Amino acid sequence: MPTTAWRFSSTEGADEAVLRLQELDKQNLIEVQDVAVLRWPRYAAEPTTAEHVTQEGGMIAARMSKMKHGAIERSMLDAVKGDMMKGTSALVLQSKGAEVEKVASVFQGQEMELIRSDLSVQQQDQIRAKFGKSAS
Repeated sequence: MPTTAWRFSSTEGADEAVLRLQELDKQNLIEVQDVAVLRWPRYAAEPTTAEHVTQEGGMIAARMSKMKHGAIERSMLDAVKGDMMKGTSALVLQSKGAEVEKVASVFQGQEMELIRSDLSVQQQDQIRAKFGKSAS
């Protein structure tokens, strides 16, 4: 299942995105498997991480760890931390079955950038085009 990481221009952006994703999940427009939120307040020395921020993610992660598989990989979280700046937040999302055009329309106008994923370069470019960002 794909994992994507998104950077937001504020420390609250990722939290707002989680709420939107939960609504999209209820509408069956995306199946959210797990979510981690990283925040780097301007006053902090480094970013903080909150893993499994949705109830569904926590249950999935617990089941997956029982099978000796991780949910969102630690290496992805560490890499995203390295991509952050003070005053920003990031969301790392494991999902499947996304109706990308409908999901993108819900996020229209929100300053966000795809910064990492395990998708092919072509898939990343397609997602960036749908979300209105050119390839970095």
